[in-house]
Amino acid sequence: MSARILIVDDEPDIRFLLREILEDEGYLVDVAEHAKQANEMRQRKSPDLVLLDIWMPEIDGVTLLKEWKSSADDDCPVVMMSGHGTVETAVEATKFGAFDFVEKPLSMAKLLSTVKAALSSSRQTGQQDLSLIKEEPVGNSRIVRQLKQQIQSLRDSNSPLFFTGANGSGRKMWAAYLSMLSDSDESMQIYDLNEGLAGVMPLEKNLYVEEVTDLSLDQQAQLYHAIQHNPETTHCRFIVSSRFDHTQLCEHSQMSAVLAEFWRDAIRIPSLDEHIEDIPELLEYYVNWYGEYEQLPYRHFGVAAQNLLRNYHWSGEISQLKQFIKIALNNSDDETIELDEVRQLLQQSRMLDPSNNENTMQLTIDLDMELREAREMFEREFLSRHLALSGNNITELAKRVGQERTHLYRKLKSLGLHSKK
Repeated sequence: MSARILIVDDEPDIRFLLREILEDEGYLVDVAEHAKQANEMRQRKSPDLVLLDIWMPEIDGVTLLKEWKSSADDDCPVVMMSGHGTVETAVEATKFGAFDFVEKPLSMAKLLSTVKAALSSSRQTGQQDLSLIKEEPVGNSRIVRQLKQQIQSLRDSNSPLFFTGANGSGRKMWAAYLSMLSDSDESMQIYDLNEGLAGVMPLEKNLYVEEVTDLSLDQQAQLYHAIQHNPETTHCRFIVSSRFDHTQLCEHSQMSAVLAEFWRDAIRIPSLDEHIEDIPELLEYYVNWYGEYEQLPYRHFGVAAQNLLRNYHWSGEISQLKQFIKIALNNSDDETIELDEVRQLLQQSRMLDPSNNENTMQLTIDLDMELREAREMFEREFLSRHLALSGNNITELAKRVGQERTHLYRKLKSLGLHSKK
């Protein structure tokens, strides 16, 4: 969908010129000649960007900008337009929330580059919010339907919740889904390791902790205390997750014993391998998702391509599948993604090893991943390959990777890799 731009300027020639230029670039354009008309237009049309002149009759552009930015809900970028005598005023306007300014007489190159930058900035901000608010768990498999029912049954409670599941399986997504269903604010706050709990108590929205073992013992003690003393009258809750289950957390040397006990009844987020029948639906969902929120071209996965992806082992879980979809959408202008293209992309991405060399493992890591997710993705692929080469023999595997067997049993379990007895 084309971005909508509102031009606010009291000079008819400027309005006409800008409208013509921007419409030629494919934008939807509305115009206003004074502040009152601009306010009416903003309410009716909800522009994605405003080009705002500084000098206008009755109410000037800077005053109007201050009025708009005084609202905490206003996230529409504003670019100020100024003549030579008002450049300093335009620069000053950036302190009040203007994204940038363009100087009159207008340079088409400068204007268009500033417009693109402002719209891009707005989309990135929106995507950061949408990643929590809009993205929902997808699937009609029995395991996903049961998990949805369980989450929905907890929507009206403020009791703390604890999730366990592999990195990339969607723990944060399920936490955001619960927050969206509950009576609390539909967004949730992410625990900041550097800031701790000081800036979020008392809770004003659900607080999500991505990996409890990343917290220091002191932070874990603070979290335990906050969970125990969260008022019953609040509508907000703690949602704490880990890639480890209760047994593993109890054995973890840097884990508080009292906090680990909460994982005895933790909700388990299933790995993608446990509901591969949902992959066709996941493909369709994220093709539409990336098209709507990241403006990627629409492409459809053919049946044979879907079947190959359905039977592929996604060591990086849903996160890896999503990254592959993004690669595929940008790969060609053809509307349909066929089997041969999928095979080629898997090889190019080095998710498959075309050389079939036993001593070589090729793996693509998404640089948007957090370090712990990338590390776990590597460990899973590395140990999965060696486990197969060892004939599922733990003693042989321990020799190959130079690890003690007891440690390997725990590691394989945490990664969802189970050897045959």
